[in-house]
Amino acid sequence: MPLTPADVHNVAFKKPPIGKRGFDEEEVDAFLDEVERELARLIEENNELRAQVERGGVGRGGASGDPRLAAEISNLGVQLENAQRDRVAADQAARSLMAELEQARAQGGPGPGGDGEQAVRVLMMAQRTADDHVGDARREADRLLSEARSRADELTREAQATADTVERDARQRHQEAMGGLDAKRTATLQHIAELTQFEREYRTRLMAYLESQLRDHGGRADAEVTSAPQ
Repeated sequence: MPLTPADVHNVAFKKPPIGKRGFDEEEVDAFLDEVERELARLIEENNELRAQVERGGVGRGGASGDPRLAAEISNLGVQLENAQRDRVAADQAARSLMAELEQARAQGGPGPGGDGEQAVRVLMMAQRTADDHVGDARREADRLLSEARSRADELTREAQATADTVERDARQRHQEAMGGLDAKRTATLQHIAELTQFEREYRTRLMAYLESQLRDHGGRADAEVTSAPQ
């Protein structure tokens, strides 16, 4: 269970028996107040980093449509979870040391590693360790977020380039197809014009031939009538 600011705020140390050595109560309270504020800040900062990573994963709309990007963001999320676990482990170590400090304070004697001041130093060391882990988690989260954004931008550029290529090829094929249709249309119209011209010429020649035949036939008929005996 991770250490929370409320845990630090609610911790209560027993006063040492009369004649026993102990800590200055005001100094301990002031130190715990500082630990509480710093822990609250670190938790808020960590939650903000997590939210940034989640927004970086889905904010561009590419993850749901690109399985490669979704897989990479999922992997980055796992790495961030590992960093989170490191922070929780540091919090648990701080909690354990605070429990030992409370026990030492209740006994009014030396802490787990020496006198009471040593216990305070141990607690401060635990806080620094927790700060180091949270700092590492923050740097790791920044790195993962940067990688996720870079990869998303790269995949977006690749997708845009592919879309541009497809569109360009489609336009070219369309132009080629329209050019072919225009050529066929022109050839067809030319052929129709040639057939129409051929029909006109054929009709003209046919009419001239028929008229010629009729004239020849009429002339022979007149000649036969004239040469017949009276």
